[in-house]
Amino acid sequence: MAGPLALGLIAGLATLTFAMRATGPLMPHMPAALTERTAGLAPALIAALVAIQLTAASGVLRLDVKALAVLVAAVLSFLRVPLILCVVAGAAIAALVRALAHV
Repeated sequence: MAGPLALGLIAGLATLTFAMRATGPLMPHMPAALTERTAGLAPALIAALVAIQLTAASGVLRLDVKALAVLVAAVLSFLRVPLILCVVAGAAIAALVRALAHV
């Protein structure tokens, strides 16, 4: 389980990302300075969530089914596959490996 600081940071990033997405239709012409500074919020949020899921409470990296799923999603992302397909492929790989391991 992540510590309170990590969870607070993730909640803050998620709230800021949601607020930015929600104001998009209301402000079609956002200032360039604002969009440049906040362009990395969504990737940072995903990276934080992945980091928390792949580490144990002691901070040690856990190599399990999730690590393989993240690796598949990362490779697909590197190949410029749309994000939703990367997420679905990672989830499918995790489900497949879990199903095969419990047979």
